[in-house]
Amino acid sequence: MKNLKSQLPQTRILAISALNTLLKESPYKLSPGEKSDVLEDLKGHVKSSLEGTLTQTFQEDGFFNDTLTSLSHVHIITDNESASRGNQGDSSIQSLADKSITRFYFEFSASWPRTPSWISFLGSDTFYSSFARIFKRLVQECGMPVVLALKDAVDEFTIAKERSKQCVAAEALAGVLHSDIDGLSGAWESWLMPQLKNIILAPSVESVPEWSSCIRYAVTGKGKYGTRVPLLRQKILDSLMTPLPPTVATTVTAKRYAFLAASLIEISPQKMPVAEIQLHNTLLKEVLGNMCHSSAQVCISSDPLYLINHV
Repeated sequence: MKNLKSQLPQTRILAISALNTLLKESPYKLSPGEKSDVLEDLKGHVKSSLEGTLTQTFQEDGFFNDTLTSLSHVHIITDNESASRGNQGDSSIQSLADKSITRFYFEFSASWPRTPSWISFLGSDTFYSSFARIFKRLVQECGMPVVLALKDAVDEFTIAKERSKQCVAAEALAGVLHSDIDGLSGAWESWLMPQLKNIILAPSVESVPEWSSCIRYAVTGKGKYGTRVPLLRQKILDSLMTPLPPTVATTVTAKRYAFLAASLIEISPQKMPVAEIQLHNTLLKEVLGNMCHSSAQVCISSDPLYLINHV
C-alpha cells in the first residue's frame, strides 16, 4: 500500500500488481442468494485477514491524498495537454523509458473493457482499469471505512485543474461505484450521486474521455461473462437520464451524451431488464429530437447514441 506513493514508476507498478493479486476475495461484497449463508458461517465476524493492516495504513493522515497524487504521475499526458494544465513539479515528469514501461504494462495486463476500445466513440484517454480494480478490491476488502477515507481526496482531485489528477479521481470513483459492497446504496445518496451530477455539470471538457471511462467501468456487467448487473447500474443510468437545466452550455449537453454512450456500450441487449429497455426507448426519443439541434456539437454527440440504440 505504501509503495503506491513511491516516486519510482517501477515501484508503483509492482505495488499495483501485488495489490491486485492480494485483494482477490471480499467479505463485504454483496452476493445475492449467498450473503445470508456467508454471514451465518462467519458468525457475524465479517473481516478478512488483510483488513486490519490495510485499515491502519489507509487511515494515516493524508494517505489517500498522497497516494492519488503519486498515481496521477503515472498517467501519460501528451505535451499539448501538459502545457494546458500547467507545471506540476519535477516529480510528475517521466522519462521516455518510464513511459514505455507504463504503457506496456497497462496494455499487456488490460482485461477491461469487455467491448473493443474502438467502439467507444470517445477518443483516447488515460484511464487505467488496473487502478480502478485496486480501489474496487480495497473497498471490497475493508468496506465502508475505505469509501469514507477516499471521499475528501476524490472530491479534491475531481475539480483539480490538472487532467492527470482528474484521471486518477475517475479511476478511484469507478472502483467505488463498481464495488457492490453492503452500505454502498447509502453512500450513493449522500455522496456518489451528487458527485456524479457535479461532474456532468462541470464546465471543463478536457477530461471527458476519462470520466466516460469511469462511468463505463461502473456499469460494466459482473461475473465471468459480464451478465450480472452491478448494484448501482440503474441508479447511475437514472442519474444520467435526468434532464439538464435549460441554461447549461451545449458542451455540457454533449458531455452528458458522451457519458450515456459510454454507459450503454457495456450493456448487453440480450440481458437488459425492463427498466433498461424503457431507458433506451426514452433516450432514443430524446436523441431523435436533438438530431437537428442548433449546436453542431450536440448533433455530433447524439450520433453515437443513435447508433448504439440501433445495434
